[in-house]
Amino acid sequence: AVVSTQSTGQEGKLAFQTALWFWMTPQSPKPSCHNAITGLWESSSRDEECGRVAGFGATINIINGGIECGKTPMTKTYHRVEGYKLFAEELGTTTGDDLTCEFQQSFGSCN
Repeated sequence: AVVSTQSTGQEGKLAFQTALWFWMTPQSPKPSCHNAITGLWESSSRDEECGRVAGFGATINIINGGIECGKTPMTKTYHRVEGYKLFAEELGTTTGDDLTCEFQQSFGSCN
């Protein structure tokens, strides 16, 4: 069924389901955010040439790469990374490396 963006914004359950779908579903040429952050995604030689490696930075690239990647991190990128670090600390886990996509080219610009 087709879902309108208005419905997604107004219905909490639908919004959560949509976010979970986006997080778990690869959208070629991008891997899923889940696989990118857990290390299940194995970058290709082309991904590595474009600076793309698994980690939190790769999730930023998947979600907003054309705007935030390949340049000095923006204020919103910095806040996102700091929030991620805070949650990781609260959950008693580590963040891993590659927290930004500063040195990654976006999936759309480097295939």
